[in-house]
Amino acid sequence: MMAPMADPPRTALSPPGLIAEREKVVARLSDAFAHDHLNIEEFERRLSLAHERNTVASINQLVDDLAKADGEVHAQALAHASDVPDDEEITAIFGGSQFSGPRPLPRRLKVRAMFGGVLVDLRDALFPDGIIEVEVKAVFGGVQIIVPPTLAVECHGVAILGGFETLHRAPANPEPSSPLLRVRGRALFGGVQIETRLPGEDLHWHHHHGERHALGGEGHALSRKKKQLHRHDPDGE
Repeated sequence: MMAPMADPPRTALSPPGLIAEREKVVARLSDAFAHDHLNIEEFERRLSLAHERNTVASINQLVDDLAKADGEVHAQALAHASDVPDDEEITAIFGGSQFSGPRPLPRRLKVRAMFGGVLVDLRDALFPDGIIEVEVKAVFGGVQIIVPPTLAVECHGVAILGGFETLHRAPANPEPSSPLLRVRGRALFGGVQIETRLPGEDLHWHHHHGERHALGGEGHALSRKKKQLHRHDPDGE
């Protein structure tokens, strides 16, 4: 039997300042999406390209048509090596479990959902540098993984009479000092979903094929309509 092939060495081939520039571009894309200057499909397309491209010039092309964001750029929070556990497991059987908040993410995380649901919200997590392995199994259950825009992600999933919604955005030569989330697993009569959410965004505000952006626009229009009606009929008659 052949021994499994080891991962190729992760060498730093990126020019100086590429990581910082990528974070700035991701922040500008996030700001544009938050202010409805980009719809969900365009936001996710540009976000994937920002993580995949490996030159400062090509990354900056993604925001040439956008106004500069006024907000502060927040880099991905990293955990101290001594605080990072090697392994952790989250299991939900006929119930629910959750991983969230500003806590260190282990280097290997196992997620099991059997007739239950697991939420893994990584927007405030403290990441170790390098590769973080997440192994997912959903059997008659569901797993939702929420990732911040700044995180590079690789996914490999199999669905059998279920659904496995993957997300791929990682540079060809990842920087050893930057986190890379590698999700692997399968869904059997269940579902696995990996999606990007902005910090502070409501988890109950789901999107599908651009519905989140459409609902947001309809909400603003409805609010304006209510204000107009109130001005014309302040007593609501």
